[in-house]
Amino acid sequence: MAALGLWGLSRDSSMGNDESATHWAALLSLPQLGHLLAHIDAVHGLYYLLMHGWAALGASPTTMRIPSVIAMIAAVAMTVILGRRLTRSAWTGLCAGLIVALTPAISYYAQTARSYALVFACVIGLTLALLRAMAAQTAGAAGARIARRWLAYGGLVTLAGYLNELSLLVLAAHAVTVLLARYGRRAAAHWAVAAAAGAVAVTPVVVISGRETSAVSWIPRPSPTTLALLFHDYFGVTAAVAAVIIGCAVVALLPPLGARRGRPGGTPAGPGAPAEIAWWRRGGFTVQSVATPLLVVPAGALILESLVARPFYVDRYVLYGEAGAALLAAAGAYRIGQWLAGQWLADSARRRALVLVPGGVVCLCALLLQLGPQQFVRTPDSRLFNFGGPARYVAAHARQGDGVLFLGAFYRTARLGYPADFRKTSDFGLAVSPAKSGTFQGTDQPFKATRLLMLAQQRIWTVGKSPVTPLPAGLMRDEGAVLRNHYSLVARRRFRGVVVTLWLRR
Repeated sequence: MAALGLWGLSRDSSMGNDESATHWAALLSLPQLGHLLAHIDAVHGLYYLLMHGWAALGASPTTMRIPSVIAMIAAVAMTVILGRRLTRSAWTGLCAGLIVALTPAISYYAQTARSYALVFACVIGLTLALLRAMAAQTAGAAGARIARRWLAYGGLVTLAGYLNELSLLVLAAHAVTVLLARYGRRAAAHWAVAAAAGAVAVTPVVVISGRETSAVSWIPRPSPTTLALLFHDYFGVTAAVAAVIIGCAVVALLPPLGARRGRPGGTPAGPGAPAEIAWWRRGGFTVQSVATPLLVVPAGALILESLVARPFYVDRYVLYGEAGAALLAAAGAYRIGQWLAGQWLADSARRRALVLVPGGVVCLCALLLQLGPQQFVRTPDSRLFNFGGPARYVAAHARQGDGVLFLGAFYRTARLGYPADFRKTSDFGLAVSPAKSGTFQGTDQPFKATRLLMLAQQRIWTVGKSPVTPLPAGLMRDEGAVLRNHYSLVARRRFRGVVVTLWLRR
């Protein structure tokens, strides 16, 4: 994961919308940051505060991405530990970690200066904390030791919630896991208290962000396209890799041959241990009872909520479900290896070697069949918007005193991310700056005032939608008409999600 995280980390110093917002927010003073969070993005408040401190080490796009790389390295390492703990197989844990690391979506967010990699790491750490607390509870450990472990669990719930409140959906997955474990009412009650206490501590950010509805107004209802994106986040970009991962996961979920009803609450068996009881009847923590809810429940709950109420579903908000897919795929590959070895080999040494082969094949497929997508996520065009290219283009060709018009205000984020590249230009359409308004876009002048300022400019740059054709309503359509009627188009350059034009007064 470290190698994949550092490969192409600079990405030509290009930032998209979210990263430009992070860059600008991290460089605000603490009073300015507090003013921003009171109006928008309170859900990312803790992350912005952490990045404010990190920015003291450097504020280049590469430097700002390093915390996400570190967090994803930690998440992969904890996935390995989680897999080994659940299956008693170091190879299964390693295979699960490799599957996570080799998934292009993981590299994408490991190299994005946002909180999603940190949330991923918190959720996996939270799941490990659940296993440790339950182990202490059922082993009859001292009360102080049990309390410390549940306190650690509740603390991680709070930390994850402050990094992104939607991470609290993992508690629904843990509820299913606890029910399947059947460790008794006392253990379940302790989990419920720790989970509730951690969630209640997140109430302030939930209340504040609940008032900032404009921050999520752009989120559409789930569609086949958005659901397909989540599918590839979890199972891989190419159809071949997805088929392999899903096939192995299904094998892990199948009941053992000759499965029978058994007494619940037994010791969880590893993928290599003989077991005649289906995992959903066995009790205890198994890779299936932990990974399946992690894969299905948070994403399913968020999708359902977004279909029937206000939409909040975005695939990156439940990215951590990918660990569930990886754990199941690794366990399934190990199970296939055991079956093959049992069918074909009698020699114990060769049998042990053959058991490892399917997992190796899965990891090799995840690497080789996704090299193209892995390379693509390290290019500026992999992001929905490329603000680095337009900013550098303006910096290279602008003259002192040129005007700049953002069509619409959303594209002003380019200037927030690259202020030095716009130093020769004047944003004459801006009435109230982003810092003063507590937003990322600021407040625009009314058209009547903007028109007079436009006609006083000899050269005007536009960044955003192209004004060559009439703009749709709400995207400064009147300003576009002034350009077409009184100016000549002398340059036009298209970037990922952004068009830059230069106009000369006729």
